[in-house]
Amino acid sequence: MFEVGAALLGACVGSFLNVVIWRLPQADPRQRSLGGRSRCPRCGVAILWRDNVPILGWLLRRGRARCCGAPIAARYPLVEGLTAALFLALAIWPPLGRHVLQPAADGGLGIDAAAAAAFALHATFLALLVACTFIDFDTQLLPDALTKPGMAIGLLGGFWPGLAGVLTHDDAAPVALRSLLASVCGLLAGSGSTWLVRALGGWFFRREAMGLGDVKFLGMVGAFLGWQGALLTLFLGCVAGAVIGSASMLRAGLGTRIPFGPYLALGAVVSLFAAEPILDLLFVRWPEWQRSSPTAQWFLLAVALLSLSGLFLLVRKARRTS
Repeated sequence: MFEVGAALLGACVGSFLNVVIWRLPQADPRQRSLGGRSRCPRCGVAILWRDNVPILGWLLRRGRARCCGAPIAARYPLVEGLTAALFLALAIWPPLGRHVLQPAADGGLGIDAAAAAAFALHATFLALLVACTFIDFDTQLLPDALTKPGMAIGLLGGFWPGLAGVLTHDDAAPVALRSLLASVCGLLAGSGSTWLVRALGGWFFRREAMGLGDVKFLGMVGAFLGWQGALLTLFLGCVAGAVIGSASMLRAGLGTRIPFGPYLALGAVVSLFAAEPILDLLFVRWPEWQRSSPTAQWFLLAVALLSLSGLFLLVRKARRTS
């Protein structure tokens, strides 16, 4: 029951995120207001409530506005469905391992207040990731109106013992203090590491390699996930950006501008749900496999050759287009 409710809540939150994604980047301050009814972007008529039902409203109208027949972008149900799926995953696989509904003493089910608070905190985090992702796709900007409040919420969530033990296992320190310090260190590690990459990239390429929005965005991620989660997010975001970005440049051309925020958001989602097994794979199983397997060197050689082939294709396309 809770999983279904979480998915429905996610769809409703996704409907609100569509409003945020559309209105927040607007140049006119009057159009940035998140209040008021939604209106058709073509004719300005207020949208009926039944046409605003998440996902179903778009499907029943077959992707067209009731008022003027203008096409409605498929992104709207996509955002709603994505948010619903993330909330559903959060209910099924809670990162802290405790489900909201727990067996009660009378044989029924009761609400675990701690798990419910953790669900609310992580759901807020996922909603911020979704909104920032699509705004970055549209504008190549990560708005301070989302990242800075996200940092504050992450730090406030640091009082929650979800991050306890990330910084230290010293049982003498209060749990809330350890958790808050882990959140603060995560914010500093996330923003500091991205700022360092930005500075080195700017020095090497003689132009801005990464925006300040990415620095604040990863600081927000670190405030929620701690320093290990922030660094793992940066690593996974770089891997995803390199693979997907290279494929995009091969298809669309080297002049294609690639926003980094969506790849960081993808890395943050993976880190939220699977940080422990990934860290175990990277720092325990992978080194053991390299030491014990006779085929490890050949695998690494194949990966290196594949990477060089991709780099060769990019350079060759750059020469053709120059």
